[in-house]
Amino acid sequence: MTALDIITAPWALEPGRLLEIQSIYLAHARGEKADIAAIEARIGKPLANEPKPYTISQGVAVLPVHGVIAKRLNMMTEISGGVSTELLARDLQAVLQDPAVHSVVLDVDSPGGTVDGTQALASMVRAGSAQKPIVALGNGLMASAAYWIGSAASAVYIADSTTVTGSIGVVQSHTDYSKARADRGITVTEITAGKYKRIASDNAPLSKEGKAHLQAEVDYYYSLFVDAVAKNRGVNVETVLQKMADGRTFIGQQGVDAGLVDGVVSLSALIARLSQAAEAARAR
Repeated sequence: MTALDIITAPWALEPGRLLEIQSIYLAHARGEKADIAAIEARIGKPLANEPKPYTISQGVAVLPVHGVIAKRLNMMTEISGGVSTELLARDLQAVLQDPAVHSVVLDVDSPGGTVDGTQALASMVRAGSAQKPIVALGNGLMASAAYWIGSAASAVYIADSTTVTGSIGVVQSHTDYSKARADRGITVTEITAGKYKRIASDNAPLSKEGKAHLQAEVDYYYSLFVDAVAKNRGVNVETVLQKMADGRTFIGQQGVDAGLVDGVVSLSALIARLSQAAEAARAR
């Protein structure tokens, strides 16, 4: 996948964060490579954004889901940190098979990320919940793709009354570079086969047909997102559309009232609660 492919791909992400990511990748596409050493020198310390390993406390595995979500680790992760759905799936599979782990907490602080990889990870979380309790805990922010994944857990909580959830929606952008290239004396002629091949090319203004094509894609991904939330939260699609999925974010109790969240609990209290439940189950 090229930098331009990343920019124009469908994202389940807060729009403001998407603009930040696009600006970094646009610079990368223009050949302006990110100088990691210069960034570290400016801030006076290493970026240290490598994925953090999971921890186990009282038989509860805590898996961090921190930062922008993408299928694989890349330049964005090195600069600002993030989540690889492939690596998180690997870690989740490991704790589900670990006899020392009786429960799992997804410790989420993420604005969302790419659609690609999100559905597969959410499906794994839902299936894994049949093996061991998997609880999602929004710890600051659990938005868009992060909520898609979190909603698949056995239960969804937030750590405090300021944690933000929601932003259920999909965004995709089209960028027309034709004028910028023309100003630099560059003319691109595309030779295509197939009615929809390059219908939304970045070498021309977006046509009415191209916009309709992109809108159909976004609408389809959105329907998958809404259907998943409805299934995961045990409500019908109409309820999700009316109360949860208009792209809004919900702060603290608002998320509970809307049905996105089951309650408020700190990480330490949640670990204690899951440990007590496991002990009671063993006693029975």
